[in-house]
Amino acid sequence: MILVTGATGHTGSYLVRHLVERGSQVRCLVRTQEHDRYLPQSGVEIVRGDFDNPETIRASLDHADALVNVAHIKFASMLIPLCKETGVRRALFMSSTRRYTRYPCISATEVIEGEAALRKSGLDYTILRPSMIYGGPRDNNMTKLVAQVKTRRIFPLFGSGKNLIQPVFVLDLVEAMIHCLEHPDTIGREYILAGPLPMTYRQCLDIIARQLDKKPLFLPVPLGLCIFAAKVYEKMTNKPRITAEQVQRFGEDKAFDIELAQKEIGFNPRSFEEGIRMKLAGEV
Repeated sequence: MILVTGATGHTGSYLVRHLVERGSQVRCLVRTQEHDRYLPQSGVEIVRGDFDNPETIRASLDHADALVNVAHIKFASMLIPLCKETGVRRALFMSSTRRYTRYPCISATEVIEGEAALRKSGLDYTILRPSMIYGGPRDNNMTKLVAQVKTRRIFPLFGSGKNLIQPVFVLDLVEAMIHCLEHPDTIGREYILAGPLPMTYRQCLDIIARQLDKKPLFLPVPLGLCIFAAKVYEKMTNKPRITAEQVQRFGEDKAFDIELAQKEIGFNPRSFEEGIRMKLAGEV
């Protein structure tokens, strides 16, 4: 039995579906019945609970053989003792390349601390660090970007658009997760999972625009001006949709070495052109 936390999210729902298709016994920790719609209608055991109530997580781990945490890795410190109490040794945790940012932030610190807790846990862990995940209609990244390219005649860029990104397609990530679950030689290993090659943000936009048959005018805006505007915006609202810190991090290169994953787990991610084509065609 595999317990999946974060099962109803974008990546988690794809993972659960593929595990069920492979005949795995899957249990999902789900907060409310409303989220059940993101899971297969059969072949899944649903347990109600959330991270605010550790007792529900302890119950969901009962008689499980492995834990796959697709929720934030900051919950590792909570999950580790519960795994030990229930006898669950195998643990696959999804981390993030956010840990490599040059700009200190709470989210990066949480990732680093979560990984450190796993290394000291004594569990049979594997850590996966995906870059920007895209693919289905619920991804947090490309769906908004596609909508903007589709509707805007003038598209403002944060900075020059030359910053590097390396998004990973959700099905490539799921395949890597399942491989690690099925191969004990990945215990104690840590893998970066990103697209095959980095590209500039502008190249990413150009690929999307071509596939949409759109020709927006991309207008670079100096990054410093964008950061200043974001700071002003933050002061004007209690719940800003974007922060100066996010704009600053947007301008840094996000290029990663995936050679270890290619060598050890046969990771072979598809090109961004192919992945975005599948997304736009509704094939994922």
